[in-house]
Amino acid sequence: MSKVKIETLTPVHIGSGNFLRNNSDFVQHNDGEDSYIYVIDPKKILNLIGIEHLDDWVRLIERNGDTKDFVQRMGHNAAPEKYALRTLVNYAHSVRPNDTLKECMHDGLGRAYIPGSSIKGAVRTAVLTTFARQMNDLESIVAEKNFRTGKTKVEAKKVEAKLFGSDSNSDIFRFIKIGDAYFEEGCEISSRIINLNIRERNDLMDSSKPQIIEAIAPDYDSVIQMNIDKTYYDWVKAHWPNITGKTKSLGTFPNEMADIHSLFKLINNHTKKLVKDEIDIWSELKNDQYSGAEDYLERMNEILQQFNSCIQGKECILRIGHASGWRFITGAWAEQLDNFKDIIVPASRPGNHKYQQYDFPKSRRLDEDSDIFGFVKLSIL
Repeated sequence: MSKVKIETLTPVHIGSGNFLRNNSDFVQHNDGEDSYIYVIDPKKILNLIGIEHLDDWVRLIERNGDTKDFVQRMGHNAAPEKYALRTLVNYAHSVRPNDTLKECMHDGLGRAYIPGSSIKGAVRTAVLTTFARQMNDLESIVAEKNFRTGKTKVEAKKVEAKLFGSDSNSDIFRFIKIGDAYFEEGCEISSRIINLNIRERNDLMDSSKPQIIEAIAPDYDSVIQMNIDKTYYDWVKAHWPNITGKTKSLGTFPNEMADIHSLFKLINNHTKKLVKDEIDIWSELKNDQYSGAEDYLERMNEILQQFNSCIQGKECILRIGHASGWRFITGAWAEQLDNFKDIIVPASRPGNHKYQQYDFPKSRRLDEDSDIFGFVKLSIL
């Protein structure tokens, strides 16, 4: 079992699935030049206004009224921090009445955290992509023609089955354990996400569908447990037929996953390649007279510089969570398929017939200040 420090290089959002409503679930308040979002604690509000005014508060929420003004009247001019569950430093340039806040995950103690399952999923993608790129028979494995409809279906599950094991019982990732990363109080910020979008206009910035999200701020760290139990794997493999009574074999452990140092090297190479690809893609678009990608390119180059300081085999950079984009979420291994444009792109991009003249994916998500999301650094302690 290894202790690993996880540090946020850029904001990280792992969503809880909840969308908080402005003036009902949160309020925004400016203090001089600083802006804050206060997530409301209903119990604290009730203590301020009194149970006798509960119906008044409910009616206010139904009318989309201003909770902050209501509490100030009923709670003897109480400031938002008096009834806040938590406080977020707000980097959204403005908060509008109908805005919602996409909440990040918190545990029962109110701590923001990154689930170990999210980290493990990103690690799995890095491993899958690394080995899928080396497969000569990839096309024949993933493509399956439906003879009834004549359409070809492409599934990553077949590649995963070949690389990791045919089912959940035989999957080698059973033997990799990654714990949750809990962060300190006050680490949360809010930002408005917009798109960097390739379109007919030359300006790439697209703020037509903005969303305010809560995220763990950069430069916060936590410690997680991480273990590759190769010894247990070897024992299970030796006793596999007796344990399962099945003929399906246990997945093969590649050398690149034999220990945490080898795995970190693989992760670093994977993430670095995707970052370089992003820089190449958007540099070419910039040269094609599109404008708006300059700040995004600058941020990606800053991330690329982070790899130079990584200690080989002891540190690595990974991208996880919301706004990571299709290429980082999937690893972009499918781009090497001959039928990528004919099969993968239409399945992955709704209304593809309207955008066939554009590259896929044609958009990236970032905030109003062109900050990118999801990069973390892992360091073996």
